[in-house]
Amino acid sequence: MRRLSGEKPVISRILRPSRRPSGRSSRVRRGAALAALCALTLAACGTERAGDEDTKSGRDDRVGAGSPTASRAGGGDGDSGDADSSDAEFLAFMELLTSLAEPCLKDVPVPEPPPEPEPDTAGPPTAPLPEPSLPDEPPPAGEPRDPESARKEVELSSVEKCDARIHTRRIMKALKDTADPTPGQVGDVLRGLGYIDERVHGPQRSGESVEFTLDLRVMGGQLCLSGSVTGTRTVVEPYGASEEVGCLDVRRSE
Repeated sequence: MRRLSGEKPVISRILRPSRRPSGRSSRVRRGAALAALCALTLAACGTERAGDEDTKSGRDDRVGAGSPTASRAGGGDGDSGDADSSDAEFLAFMELLTSLAEPCLKDVPVPEPPPEPEPDTAGPPTAPLPEPSLPDEPPPAGEPRDPESARKEVELSSVEKCDARIHTRRIMKALKDTADPTPGQVGDVLRGLGYIDERVHGPQRSGESVEFTLDLRVMGGQLCLSGSVTGTRTVVEPYGASEEVGCLDVRRSE
């Protein structure tokens, strides 16, 4: 059977590379990744064994420099490959945060599922149920939050405080041998540890030190880290930020 001269093969149309995904598609994929990682985190909470404590306590030191970013997806055609690489990088970052947080979740109680309702042995009601009454007026909408209130430092949970200690320890260990550091050197170290560019503010020179800020807020978390490196001393301080503002917008308490 002949095909028309202007008609392209069906297989070539099926295998044709797709165009660059829209912003909505990228957000959907990232939302799916967050949901999957959240489920993995909850599963890890419920299956934590006491005998694993010694193994997990040293996991943050065994995370090799550059290992999370080594799994970036290979390039495709043009912009489509860039979008896939960005999604793979973000997924690797989420996996890093989830794995580092596992030792902090071992003591978190797992909520029990609600009991199943007992089967109704009685027959259906003979009389129709009354219709619920509707309010005369809708309830008043809540007032918008004061922007200045949103910028206040918030208290970290016990899990986030534990998580902050793990991040602080691995960052200080990676930067301790950096003599006379430059912003470029500090940025390379942070990227090698798996912190992606969109969550790193700086690094930038401030006097004799190089300063940076990490945004580690995921799945409703509030953890931010502020770091300063001089070559002889590295200081990393955790603090909490509302999801309504950026980490740099928080007014830190003295």
